[in-house]
Amino acid sequence: MLAIGLLAVLSMAGAFYGAEKAKLLFNSIPLVFYWYLLSVLFLAGFIEFTRLRRKPGLFMIHTGCLLILCGSMWGSEAGHRIVKRFFGIQKTPNGYMLISKGDSEKYIMAEDFGRRLGELPFSIKLKDFRIEYYQAYEKTPPQLDIKTQEGQQFQLIAKPGEEITLGRDKLRVVRTFTNFRIRIEDNKKVITDEGPQGENPAVEVSIETPDGNSHSRFVFEHFAGFSHKEDGLQLSYTSQGPQMIRDYFSDLAIIENGKEVLSKTIEVNHPLHYGGYHFYQHSYDSEMQKYTILSVTSDSGLYTVYAGYWMLVVGTLWQFWFRHIAKYIKDKKNK
Repeated sequence: MLAIGLLAVLSMAGAFYGAEKAKLLFNSIPLVFYWYLLSVLFLAGFIEFTRLRRKPGLFMIHTGCLLILCGSMWGSEAGHRIVKRFFGIQKTPNGYMLISKGDSEKYIMAEDFGRRLGELPFSIKLKDFRIEYYQAYEKTPPQLDIKTQEGQQFQLIAKPGEEITLGRDKLRVVRTFTNFRIRIEDNKKVITDEGPQGENPAVEVSIETPDGNSHSRFVFEHFAGFSHKEDGLQLSYTSQGPQMIRDYFSDLAIIENGKEVLSKTIEVNHPLHYGGYHFYQHSYDSEMQKYTILSVTSDSGLYTVYAGYWMLVVGTLWQFWFRHIAKYIKDKKNK
């Protein structure tokens, strides 16, 4: 009972410490000794107290606790090392993967991506990545920010036909693009606005000098702030106001022996499970949306923990409620 009381205290402490501090606490040498001691006490209870084996509720409660402990130790870093040493099964407990669009990756890296932790027996390919935004009630008009060589700053609504006088020069908005593209037709460059909306927003401006000459510039939202040697203007383009991200998705494919064996679109809290690992959507390229970052977690011991929790819940329900309900119904029938 003292050991179980300590377990309750540690559980509450872990909730307040946070994930990283709790991980360090639970994997410290004193607590490693405690986990093994608690497991031995549960096993000793089955041997010493035969009543545990005769009462379904008590049996499931104690078995569930033992399974949770064993599954957690199995899934720990020390558990992975033991399994590798005695059974030759090599798995990486956890780590991260950075995958660019169209590329495949099989190496699990540390959080700073400076150290390789392990290698998967298969590859993961990122087919596509996309972000879904909440729909705004009011759309902010596109805006062009202008900074002159003298340090003066101006703002202009980026709509075709809008213009502004900058000293002796005049700047005029020609057209805007939701997804700027260049195609080659008959050996000539053709500028188009096509493809996924918002992927490469841009605006074309015309700058007229006092001598009557003019030249065009394209300003890209994702590549803003460059000065041009002809006019010395620093231009930045914002196609719309800030949007709140609702969700982000990675279209993944499992490549094994050069063939695609599985594909799935993952999002936050909806991971991909394959080959003994869970792959969670962790982060992404917030500027260009060209890569995704996956959190990789081994499933070793996980289903043992799940089974333990189910047995613990069912055993508790049986011990404190269901068996009394069943006894009441049986006694009522016998009257």
